[in-house]
Amino acid sequence: MELAKSLSLIVPELTVSIGVILVLLLDVVIRKEKWIVGFLSLSFILGAGVLAYLRVGVSGEAFGMLLVSPLSRAFDLAILLGAALTTLIAWEKKGEHHFLVLSAVLGAMVLVKSVHFISFLLALELFSFAIIGQIALTDERLGVEAAMKFFVLSVLASTFIVMGAAFLYAIYGSFYFPVAYLSDIFELKSLSNSLLFILAFVLIITGMGFKLSAVPFHFWTPEVFRGAHSAVAGFIATVSKASAFGFLVNLLFITFGRQSALWGDLLMWLGAITMIVGNLAALGERDIKRMLGYSTIAHAGYILLAFGVGTNESVGAAIFYLIIYTIMTLGAFAVVHSVGEGRSDLNYYRGLLKTNPFQTVMLTVFLVSLAGIPPTAGFAGKFYLFSSVLKAGEVGFVVWALINGVISAFYYMRPVFYALGFEPETVFEAKLRPALFLVLIVSLIGVFYFGLAPSGLLEFAQAVVSP
Repeated sequence: MELAKSLSLIVPELTVSIGVILVLLLDVVIRKEKWIVGFLSLSFILGAGVLAYLRVGVSGEAFGMLLVSPLSRAFDLAILLGAALTTLIAWEKKGEHHFLVLSAVLGAMVLVKSVHFISFLLALELFSFAIIGQIALTDERLGVEAAMKFFVLSVLASTFIVMGAAFLYAIYGSFYFPVAYLSDIFELKSLSNSLLFILAFVLIITGMGFKLSAVPFHFWTPEVFRGAHSAVAGFIATVSKASAFGFLVNLLFITFGRQSALWGDLLMWLGAITMIVGNLAALGERDIKRMLGYSTIAHAGYILLAFGVGTNESVGAAIFYLIIYTIMTLGAFAVVHSVGEGRSDLNYYRGLLKTNPFQTVMLTVFLVSLAGIPPTAGFAGKFYLFSSVLKAGEVGFVVWALINGVISAFYYMRPVFYALGFEPETVFEAKLRPALFLVLIVSLIGVFYFGLAPSGLLEFAQAVVSP
């Protein structure tokens, strides 16, 4: 009976699991019509998304390790949205890529529900190694180099988290998150345990800092983005962030829930430093994929600010922003892929309006949205995110975030200026396959729809935080 109840709670995850197996088997059988593998992968992602949405109100604990809630399902929807768009961008890639995308999705969905370090570490390794495989599936030297860098840093980050989990186990005798919540840091039996608790907290936050690209653990991001395929870079920028933030909510509000004084201000200051470092570093960047890598760092800073505040409204605004960020970021990476994987230098974007006007329009829309300029979804996302922080009384942090928004506009507009204000140095025809065109159109609709009518998505995001 208990097994049946647990299985019923994780139907979307089981759907993705079946998809992983079938896609792997089908890729071995099919030799020519490889699009069938991509179609099957996309079908399972969309099917899991529908199931997650229909079951968004279902709550419970599965196997004593996974906490299923409306909030975790909201993170699932962000993950599955990013995975669906990624699959379309990389439609022409081999079946192994689609298998790895589904595997990473499964790891991410388990990650955001984990309330036990065993399930968390298993999900984290599945997710990380699936991404490493995606990066390494290339004939380019930069891609293999990026995969090696990501592998080394992923192992390092996981090591920090494992050490932190081991210290918590030494204190409480359990890997189950709520056990730590039941005790207060100042009620621990000895000073050594209190110090051990703080050390565990620092180690786990450090490991998660690598996953979030938070400063000072951000240095891998632009290099990996430059070497990875645009679809993979977009996947890391969106799905990886959604899964990491989803787990961070469980970690902070369950394991360290009674120590909010320990992490609230820390996250806000970490967010403030992360956004300024990401934005300033992007100002001098002439490679658009590296620029988007630094942009990812800056956006992680904005979201960290909201999680640091920790109110229901700010967490809901962060989820709202995360979904919007997924749409506009993957739209931008779709344009980069369309222009060409080997044409990420801004010189290739000179005079793009005259050679490829459709890509120029799409690029302009997505970069304007990332800069937070109305009437796009990026503006709505930042408005509600900053408003939630302001309502918590953090005026200084909001002013700082607004200054960073102004700084970001400079580097977001540089590719647009190159495309509109120069004569083309090289003439080429950007590729626009049907799947890629679909990504651009869906992202375009999302950017304007959620910019002009954001209330529906915002109400959903607020409802899952306080159902």
